[in-house]
Amino acid sequence: AGRIYRGVGAAGVERVGLTRDEAVARLDERATAYTERPVPVRAARGVAEWAVVPADLGVRLDPAAAVDAAFAAGRGGNPVRNALAWSGALVGLGDHDVPVPATLDGTALEATVRAWAPDVTYWPTNATFTVRERGELAVVPDKDGLGIDLEGGRAAFLGHAARLSGRPVELPTSPVRADITAPTLDRLKPEATAATAMSLTLRLNDREWTLESADLRAALIAYRWDRGFGVALDPARLRPFLDELAADVAQPGTNATLAPDASGRYLVTPGRDGLVLDEAVTLTAAAALLNAGGPIGVGVGGERVVPVSMRLQPPPIVAADLEPVRARVETVLETPLVVSFAGQPIRTFRRADLAPLIRLTPQPDATEKMTVTLDPAGVRALSLRLAGDFNQSVRDAEFKFLNRAVRDVVSSRDGRDVQLVPTGQALSAAILGADGALTLREGTDVLITKPQVATADKAKMVVTDLLGRGRTNYGFRDDNGAHNVENAARLLNGILVPPSETFSFNRDVGPQTAANGYKDGYGIELVDGGARTFSTVAGGVCQVSTTLFHGAFRAGLPIEDRSWHLYWVTYAESSTGMKGLDATVYDDSGIDFQFVNTSGGWLGIEATANGEDVQVSIFGQDPGWEVRIDGPEISNERKADRTPIYEKTHDVPPGQRKQQDFARDGFDSAIRRRVYAADGSLLVVNTGNGPQPMDTTFRSNYLAARSIIQIGVPANESLDGPPVVEPATDGQSAGN
Repeated sequence: AGRIYRGVGAAGVERVGLTRDEAVARLDERATAYTERPVPVRAARGVAEWAVVPADLGVRLDPAAAVDAAFAAGRGGNPVRNALAWSGALVGLGDHDVPVPATLDGTALEATVRAWAPDVTYWPTNATFTVRERGELAVVPDKDGLGIDLEGGRAAFLGHAARLSGRPVELPTSPVRADITAPTLDRLKPEATAATAMSLTLRLNDREWTLESADLRAALIAYRWDRGFGVALDPARLRPFLDELAADVAQPGTNATLAPDASGRYLVTPGRDGLVLDEAVTLTAAAALLNAGGPIGVGVGGERVVPVSMRLQPPPIVAADLEPVRARVETVLETPLVVSFAGQPIRTFRRADLAPLIRLTPQPDATEKMTVTLDPAGVRALSLRLAGDFNQSVRDAEFKFLNRAVRDVVSSRDGRDVQLVPTGQALSAAILGADGALTLREGTDVLITKPQVATADKAKMVVTDLLGRGRTNYGFRDDNGAHNVENAARLLNGILVPPSETFSFNRDVGPQTAANGYKDGYGIELVDGGARTFSTVAGGVCQVSTTLFHGAFRAGLPIEDRSWHLYWVTYAESSTGMKGLDATVYDDSGIDFQFVNTSGGWLGIEATANGEDVQVSIFGQDPGWEVRIDGPEISNERKADRTPIYEKTHDVPPGQRKQQDFARDGFDSAIRRRVYAADGSLLVVNTGNGPQPMDTTFRSNYLAARSIIQIGVPANESLDGPPVVEPATDGQSAGN
């Protein structure tokens, strides 16, 4: 009692002697395994095979219901029938196998079967007319197609699942009959032959096109309609004829347009519909005539005429397509564009600026029937206008050291350069987007160049301590020579030298020209081993460079470029100088005086001239250096030839004399300078050529000089040859 009888099972498995719960557990295990493993599927005719996991079809099994049915076998109901069922199972006369109740998802099954269908199914082929060599109509037989029986497939899957079968599921197929069969066309053949025995004329107004009997038969097809079967003309077979007909009868319309009126406002002008062949109506009329032979268009003499039907065809671009474009263009033009940078407005572009840029391009085949773009050349022109308004060159701040304080002369400013390509792209996007505002981007639309010297740098300039000073007397000079000394001092006064920079007399004081304020003076040159005076603009400027040399020398600054005179100039032997401490400059020959600012701060130069003395002072922030000077050591002294040299000149009245230079001995000089840092060590600086110990010996070699006396001669007398007036005794030389 309470167990399944022998010979009674579920899904092909006997559960003899098991309790209900034991039987449910075992059957559930098999059912789960069945739904989770692929099941082979094949078409009933074996033409294709697939596999599917039952769970993917939504298969659900009820093992408990199957066990309950098996448990009930041989119990209850008719005792005689129960006994026979049970005894039959015992003696092997038959088993009682209970299927497992199964369900599935019909939608999932249909989707799966449709995915398999192309592997096995095919469409039926209708019977068709064909034309034999002699023009007679013949019938090409129909062919059945093959389809899958979806309901039969559902039953097959459910039965397979109910048995938990391991065999392939047999998916049933069924033939699909052609819609139009050969017998049907055989019955239509006499009528079709008669209908195509004559030509067919298509007429539009006074124009005609003819389809001959052979053309009609080649294009003939059969179709089913509500009253049976009829014949018609296949558009595909008539395609060349229909395309030619369509081209002949077409009356193209005109597109709607968008353009500015006389006031510049954009308006839409509507287009005009065209007329095109109504192919379907025309062929339907032809089919009606072929099937009925009736009154449709029968002409004189029995000719068959089909009217060509036309239909209106709107143009590709209609007014409704352009109205949104018009509204957009007007919005673009009515929105002023304010262009700015870093909060500073540059320029506002208004309708008059923007209207010439608008470019409208029809595109009939696109969803958007007209594009709105901007003329690239016009956009570039706007970018150039912005550049003209906004570009500026970078400018360093300029300062002067005046009254022993740093004074502003020229304020610094950033360089600004509008980049035309990215700015043009940004302009286009802002204009077409009707943004109303465009902020140019630094680094992309605008390149900013910072000045090397900014106005704010003034706060860092500590120029309060006297570092070195030179003083020489120029009271002996003539008017032009004195003027040139004072002019050079004026130009030198106030110059500031940045840290680590090199001061150049020729560059920073300026050219030694009349345009720079100098007058004619005299210089001395070596010609064929002898001295000769020559007229030169800025004669006397070397006294200022020498005086500056004294100050830089005593300040301990590295001297980068220095040349001594051919002959010793006595003005250099002053309270701040010594024998051999001079510096000549002559920019025409590239002779310069240079020093490097290694003080760590800014240097300010103060130069004054009072009619007697020229003084040059160098101020800065005291670095705490100590300058030690040894010398001069004078050697190789060479006695001067005391015989004067006489020269003619037009610079003094005839007969008068002018002592231009006087005799002095030549010699060699060596002056040693050592500079010590605040900690007492020898200072080492780097002026760009590597470490340089500040222990320098300044060596100079001076030629012996003879007196030079100039004698005035008439303006019409050549300066070549000796003067005719006997010279007087020597006087003092001014030098240069």
